[in-house]
Amino acid sequence: MTATFANQGLQRIGINASQATAFSSSRYFRTMSVDDSANAITATDTAANSGGAVTNFYDQALDATPTRSNQTITHVMTVPTGSGNFTIRRILMHDDTAANVTTSSTTLGWGIDGQTLAKTADFTIAFTLRLTYSQGP
Repeated sequence: MTATFANQGLQRIGINASQATAFSSSRYFRTMSVDDSANAITATDTAANSGGAVTNFYDQALDATPTRSNQTITHVMTVPTGSGNFTIRRILMHDDTAANVTTSSTTLGWGIDGQTLAKTADFTIAFTLRLTYSQGP
């Protein structure tokens, strides 16, 4: 999978991903969403619908505070049973609470596009994303 970084790039990703436990700001990655949009994510996108209409958008708060081990940060989101059946083409991270995340809210931090994960039965699926980053010289 290839991740496309939006907004301020890797520095924002590294800082915001771990902010829940290391900093006092309220803006850190708290929500993950999935959708069936074929729109590619670009570096200037700030919302899920920046590149066009979004279909089958489903957002959910992360299961817990992201865990950090050295330079690796792990995020988990569970899409529960009863959420519907569709093809998941994009996985997005948002730096706001699930209650404030919509397809047009400017909460998009980064995302992965071009996937074809079929959710064709009424089951629970958990997404685990691990970010590994390092500081430059």
